[in-house]
Amino acid sequence: MTPSEITALFKRFETINVGVIGDFALDLYFTLQTQTGERSLETHRDVFWGSRPRASLGAAGNVVQNLAALGVLNCRVIGCVGNDLFGREMQHLFNQLGVNTQHLHVLDTGWDTCLYTKPNLNEQEANRIDFGVANQLSEALFTDLITGLEEALSDLDVVVINQQFANPLLSKERMGVINELMARFPTVQFLADMRDVGTLVRGATLKVNTNELANFLTIDVPASPDLDWCVQHGNAFRKQSGGPLLITRGEAGILYLDDQETQFVKGLPLRSELDTVGAGDTVVATWAACLGAGTTPAEALEISNLAAAVTVQKLNQTGTASLSEILALHKIYT
Repeated sequence: MTPSEITALFKRFETINVGVIGDFALDLYFTLQTQTGERSLETHRDVFWGSRPRASLGAAGNVVQNLAALGVLNCRVIGCVGNDLFGREMQHLFNQLGVNTQHLHVLDTGWDTCLYTKPNLNEQEANRIDFGVANQLSEALFTDLITGLEEALSDLDVVVINQQFANPLLSKERMGVINELMARFPTVQFLADMRDVGTLVRGATLKVNTNELANFLTIDVPASPDLDWCVQHGNAFRKQSGGPLLITRGEAGILYLDDQETQFVKGLPLRSELDTVGAGDTVVATWAACLGAGTTPAEALEISNLAAAVTVQKLNQTGTASLSEILALHKIYT
């Protein structure tokens, strides 16, 4: 694609309506210093120092902030947060992006906002402390969420379905409801990124990496799975899923499979230090925007590959990719 074609595509992104349902989290980054020479007078234990705290939307929230960076103006979220300080920060970040939070349930009890701490110790990520790992969504609240999603679907062009947590919003037992809803709205494009329950997705485009694909097929993954391996096993998986498959392959690029075609793009030869955290979310967001804008798979692959190449060069953050950043990278590699 030419720079003018990419720019025109991003103008179309501004007009589409995207919904995101699933596991929303907050990433909390800070610098950690453990050798401080200070001891607590109360506990007589060493005191650690933290500095430069910053919060960023994570998990399904990272998909949302990537959509916003791509210029998608109309995005709504369907999910849960706790009525706690992390939940209030998440709502603040959504509001800054102009996200529709009408169907974001704020729970007073029984739900901790999901948080991943990202302490940076000597330029390396130290042990995380995670919040929200014990959350359990009641059937009554799940029904409310599905009702909200159904109400929103009449106005949406694309829906991203996210599952990431050990106790997810969308469990195995609940995927039948999601599949039924997708079948009832054939004009809406659905894109799923499901860490554990991807085998139960029916009809939607499913995004996987090579490890997830092997896990879903209960096979071993080679150290460096080549394109033929990905095509063979991707098509094997598609026989049960019935929908298109998008396979991210790290530095090797991205592969797309459906009933009509097989398309792939090689990864860009980046030479800088890389941080791949959140790159999959960037691909999901970019692909969703392209689905809503009506691009071809080949065009969506090119833009998604460029967007991911932008974000992996952003260290110690859940990065996003904007039009200007994508055009700058396009200029270098074309």
